[in-house]
Amino acid sequence: MKLFQTRWRFATRWALSHVLLSLVVALMSAILVYQLWYPKPYREMLDVGSIFLLILCVDVVCGPFLTLLLASPRKSRREMTLDITIIGIIQAAALVYGLHAVWIGRPVVLAFETDRLTVVSANEIEQADLPQAPTELQRLPLSGVLQIATRKPKDNAEFFNSIDLSLAGFSPAMRPAWWQPMTTQHTQMRAIAKPLGDLIAQRADQAVVLQKAATNSGYPVEALTYLPLTSSKTKDWVALLNPSMEMVGYAPVDGF
Repeated sequence: MKLFQTRWRFATRWALSHVLLSLVVALMSAILVYQLWYPKPYREMLDVGSIFLLILCVDVVCGPFLTLLLASPRKSRREMTLDITIIGIIQAAALVYGLHAVWIGRPVVLAFETDRLTVVSANEIEQADLPQAPTELQRLPLSGVLQIATRKPKDNAEFFNSIDLSLAGFSPAMRPAWWQPMTTQHTQMRAIAKPLGDLIAQRADQAVVLQKAATNSGYPVEALTYLPLTSSKTKDWVALLNPSMEMVGYAPVDGF
């Protein structure tokens, strides 16, 4: 019994140290994901939170748990070093794999498409087609999004081919050959965007949410317009636009 208690206290100390180290790594990973790769509102729209938290929970729990099982005062320093190294490698590999999955799903494009703004993730874009985009749009950003607009089809053949691709889930916003700088279609955006006040009147049950979003934007409601803000995962958001057609706010409200 005494030997068991000694071993338990020893293993617990090692496991707690491992927990603290794992929490530091988790905090650094969270800053990377939430501040750089998925700034608001994209983290909510793409639902990265549940996936990332699962990755962190598994990583933070499994590493220290293995340490708790394997640590023993009867082992030599070399044996303990080997055990901790193997656990660390397993834990790091799991974290890197999870972060890679989060990385390739990060938002990289905010596209004006006909009557809406669409958020596109890196893994929804055919990387080999990027050279077909305008020069300034040929590199996907490490953080933030490219602001683009999609052009009109050049002819009937391209129009019908585009319909087929869209039905297959491959919208123009995902095709670099269709990209243009968003500034080239600001006039069209102004014509399509509707006054935010109209949406507040239509969505009386969500008026408080919209009013708060307007306040946070720094603009009065009268100066703001809106467009639906969509992604492949959700259609129930709106983007708040200032008179320069810059997205200055957002809200989880159906804009259609």
